[in-house]
Amino acid sequence: MTAALMDTVSRCVTLSWLTGPIFDKELRVSSRRKRNYLLRFVYVAALTLFVAVAWFQAVSIYSPGSMTFTVSRMGEAGKSITGTIVWFQFIAAQLIAAVMLSTAISDEIYHRTLGMLMTTPINSFQIVIGKLFSKLLQLILLLALSLPLLATVRVFGGVPWNYVISGICVTMTASVFAGSLSLFFSIYRKRSSEVVSLTVLVCIILYAAVPVFTGLLSSSYKFLAIGDALIIHINPFMVMFYGTDQLLNPSSAPPAVHWVVHCLIMLGFSTLWLVLASLCVRRVALRQAAGQAGIFATRKERRLARSKVPTANGAEDELAPPRPVKGPPIVWKEMRSPLVKGRLKNVLTLIFAIVALSAAYGACVYYRCLDEKAVQTAFVIAFFFMLLLRIATVSSTSVTSEKEARTWPILLTVPLDEKRIAFEKIVASCLVAWPFWLLLAAHIIVFALAGFIHPLAIIPLGLVVVSSALLVSAVGVCFSCCLRRTTTASALSIAVLFFFTVPICPLLPTFLVSPFFLAGVIMTTVGQGQVAATNVRGMLDVYGFGIEGLLASMVVFLVIIGFYLLLAFAAFAIAWANVRSRIF
Repeated sequence: MTAALMDTVSRCVTLSWLTGPIFDKELRVSSRRKRNYLLRFVYVAALTLFVAVAWFQAVSIYSPGSMTFTVSRMGEAGKSITGTIVWFQFIAAQLIAAVMLSTAISDEIYHRTLGMLMTTPINSFQIVIGKLFSKLLQLILLLALSLPLLATVRVFGGVPWNYVISGICVTMTASVFAGSLSLFFSIYRKRSSEVVSLTVLVCIILYAAVPVFTGLLSSSYKFLAIGDALIIHINPFMVMFYGTDQLLNPSSAPPAVHWVVHCLIMLGFSTLWLVLASLCVRRVALRQAAGQAGIFATRKERRLARSKVPTANGAEDELAPPRPVKGPPIVWKEMRSPLVKGRLKNVLTLIFAIVALSAAYGACVYYRCLDEKAVQTAFVIAFFFMLLLRIATVSSTSVTSEKEARTWPILLTVPLDEKRIAFEKIVASCLVAWPFWLLLAAHIIVFALAGFIHPLAIIPLGLVVVSSALLVSAVGVCFSCCLRRTTTASALSIAVLFFFTVPICPLLPTFLVSPFFLAGVIMTTVGQGQVAATNVRGMLDVYGFGIEGLLASMVVFLVIIGFYLLLAFAAFAIAWANVRSRIF
């Protein structure tokens, strides 16, 4: 009796009734993986870089000044460093959570261990919570690395504990929500790249598209303004922005945003996703335990499996002859993979894309802002970002997915050398993203014909898009050839993509060579068709050399394009050299 009571109390204290043995198993496995230690090293290195940039931005050690002035700047330096740390871990934690949980359930389904788990006393909710908590514990360790630095920076003064605590809480709840989304999508997607892409897409819609759309509606219909407060409280980026603004400008009026309410709302939404995920996991696990067709099998594969009727002698009917290969074999094989598997999912994706584009263009037509430079620049950069994100996710899994499926050794036995295999993987990763190429090209051409974009902007934009796409694809294939796990390759590829292309910090050297920055400068300079011929020089004058520096501007622009291609060739060489390494 006493032993049973003590066992019940210990289970309640340790939360084993909620997580089950899955949590302990994941912790034991995670503690033995080298990539977790590498992740911590990279996280600390990137955090140190951002803190150093924020420090030099707040207090310039090269500018002459008295010691009194330097001391007086310590409070501002403390605010800047604290804001940088909080924002860095806020963005990084969500990306890491999405990547870590992108294969949480798909690995169990692919290795056919999920059905066996359902034969044990472990229920589906314990499987989901155990997977989530084990990855969140690794995330908490990363966030804990910045706590000593935050406590030290507060010595400079001006940084309240309320901002630090609220930043950590908002970061954790946003990470839980992103992780819950990623875990749910991992039930129906085998590749981590697809899961991460879907998670990022849903977050962009919730955090960017929905606030913009509701803001446009509330400006026309005043009765919808009540929903603005709800939109703010479910958007962690807005909560962080208002909190940081209150930190840097204490004299400003306090916003009507309560971070505690926001955290509770985000936890509620995360709970709903986890409950839905547990129901789906139970259904998938029971189907796998019953020996039915796998959830990753396409409808055509299931139809072919049902059509295999045994004959009188026990043999199966002969299947249809294989399709002939046209063109480069690896490119042909990669192009056979659809953007979204399943006919119904393709139709729903197409309907969603048409509705989203119609709403975006319709809102711009309604407010008569399609001819503005900022609007055209926003459309081009948005399509450009989706293109590079798709290429990064596909290229980073092009080789590791075959290694995990044990088909990579078979590919290496064909009469293709390493150089051709790596090259065709890079080209195929770019061509697979053909819908985004078509979308970007159609927008530029249509609005160039309409007179909203100068035709001379097409050539420099094309050079930037093609060269940066080749670079992102080559880097992704390089990571995929050098690593064994799809999750690790996807995480590194997406991290490099965001670090190199998105100008997170203006003082970072990568900001000046960011393809988004170049595309923005080109579009801002020639965003309208009514640009005079003399402004062609301004289009190429990217870095402010003046009209007399036209030749220098062209040289700088071509040097950056050459820098992209040189890095792409270096990544291609590394991938080529590692094609036959780490095969198993």
